[in-house]
Amino acid sequence: MPIFEYKCNQCKKEFEKLVFSGEDKDIFCPECKSKDVGKKMSASSFMGSSSLGTCATSSSSSTGFS
Repeated sequence: MPIFEYKCNQCKKEFEKLVFSGEDKDIFCPECKSKDVGKKMSASSFMGSSSLGTCATSSSSSTGFS
């Protein structure tokens, strides 16, 4: 069940919504109730699950993020 990020084109409010398949036509702004919303690009929308697992379990001896 994916959570998508949206931004209202009317009031500029940004919000998240849990969207089931086929329900993406019924998205509206929780602030002004406008249906003029756009889906935002987010890191999770183009990262594969294997990418996260590789980064999270990487055991390198270099300094930096762990």
